[in-house]
Amino acid sequence: MTSSSLAKKLVPIVSFLLFGGIALTLWQDQNRHGRELAFRHTETAAEQIRIRVEGLMNARIASLQVFAERWVERRPPDFSQKRFLQFAEKFYGHYPGFMGINWIDPQGVVRWVYPEVTNAIARGKSAYKHPDPKYRAAFENAEQSLERTATPCVELYQWGTGFDSFWPLLYDGKVQGYLNGVFQVKLIMDLCLAKEIFKDFWVRIYEEGRLIYHHGTRDDLNFKRNRLHAVRKIHFRGKAWQLELEPKPTVYSPAHVRNLWLLAFGIFVAVTLSLLLRLLLGRMEMYRAARDQALHEVGERKRAEQALLEKEKTLEALLAELSAKNEELETFVYTVSHDLKTPIVTIDGFIGAFKEEIGQSLSEDSKQYLKYMSDASRKMGLLIDDLLDLSRVGRVSEKKRKIPFAEVVEDALKTLQPQIEARAIVVSIREDLPVVYVERKRLGQVMENLLGNAIKYIGKDNPSPCIEVGAEEKNGQKVFYIRDNGIGIEEMYFDKIFQIFQRLPSAKKLGEGTGIGLTIVRRIIEHHGGKVWLTSEPGKGTTFFFSLKEKEA
Repeated sequence: MTSSSLAKKLVPIVSFLLFGGIALTLWQDQNRHGRELAFRHTETAAEQIRIRVEGLMNARIASLQVFAERWVERRPPDFSQKRFLQFAEKFYGHYPGFMGINWIDPQGVVRWVYPEVTNAIARGKSAYKHPDPKYRAAFENAEQSLERTATPCVELYQWGTGFDSFWPLLYDGKVQGYLNGVFQVKLIMDLCLAKEIFKDFWVRIYEEGRLIYHHGTRDDLNFKRNRLHAVRKIHFRGKAWQLELEPKPTVYSPAHVRNLWLLAFGIFVAVTLSLLLRLLLGRMEMYRAARDQALHEVGERKRAEQALLEKEKTLEALLAELSAKNEELETFVYTVSHDLKTPIVTIDGFIGAFKEEIGQSLSEDSKQYLKYMSDASRKMGLLIDDLLDLSRVGRVSEKKRKIPFAEVVEDALKTLQPQIEARAIVVSIREDLPVVYVERKRLGQVMENLLGNAIKYIGKDNPSPCIEVGAEEKNGQKVFYIRDNGIGIEEMYFDKIFQIFQRLPSAKKLGEGTGIGLTIVRRIIEHHGGKVWLTSEPGKGTTFFFSLKEKEA
């Protein structure tokens, strides 16, 4: 066997092993990179859950302290059931997360419960006779130390796993009873965890090594064997939990099935190049003169393919990073807006309590100042609600379905009927409105915002205010419009009013709105594949138009 024939056999084999090895290395590197991304995603999600649970529970326990302090501070004292139920109803409604709020008498017997429907089974139960000894020990600790205590997680009388918090009520050095907050673990987690968490992860919560909450069907053994999971300690007053989070296969699939296409593509390239090399060697003697040119062209092709592959990878990485940043930003806006609601509700509650306690003795100026504070709190609440709505558009969606556009218009008009009647506005609706395929709630928001703007800017001195709602055909597409004969808008503001926090000078003078309504309108319409625009002339009214993508309308 000549060296030439030996080279013809060995070179293709060596080249296949070389390119196959490169493909295998790239495949393994891609899998490692994917695992790192999944791990970071899991760590981030676990940290967000920890922050939300700790924030929620610290706020709820603090609200119980406020409840207890306000109940005993009244002079002369009033420990009646009526006053308890008034307080319990207010705190239960303002602070979601309670399974129940109860009052336990000094003998340890539950006497008053709220809400009645879910907590009636607990009435008449004695803390000293609870089947769990740790529960009894926690109550006895509260009785002896006269400090707030919390029980370990047990099976609640109501249903499910949870814990009780006892707050001794002291008046003139004597125990008047105990304020009892009941917390169900599932209810807490449902409030703190977004739907995306349940979609992407298995979630488990442990207390002192005991499983108190889980979401998913995997057993503990498989959960522990999987190295890709995040663990966080959750601490709040009197409790210490351990959170374990594991990604589902949709986020991180088993190693033997990840990116098989990349490995197959690499092997295909290796085989192809090996066969090409074999053919080239076989024809080398026949085409010796053209060999150098052929090798040069193959080298150029390989470099071009490699450069194109690297650019594609770079572009994919940038797109993935941009998508992650956008999602992180929307999650941040939602989280911050949601957390800002708690101090706003607290401020409003304290203003109401202040008015109730000493409202009769305040001067007119002081009452006016309280009104300013209450109005500012309400406006801040509206602004936060609008920010929440804006962050949910495109992120939190309902199922689309076919609905008559006229029904959406009628629902919006019912909501705005008091304002319409107050200004004696005549509203006309075209009879030929089509059926649309949309998210009903979102389209309802669009109509309420556009009709609300038309009402606000119809003009106080308008002798015959009117609003028209209809649809027309333009360039083979249905276009919907809301037309009014109000004060109108200057052309220089046509684009500006759709930007967040941007309002017309007339709106600023009136002090109305948050500057987010039209931003939400544009976001919803664009989410449905359409666009929104307007025509207007100062003093002659305004017409807002919007369209829906043809396949959705």
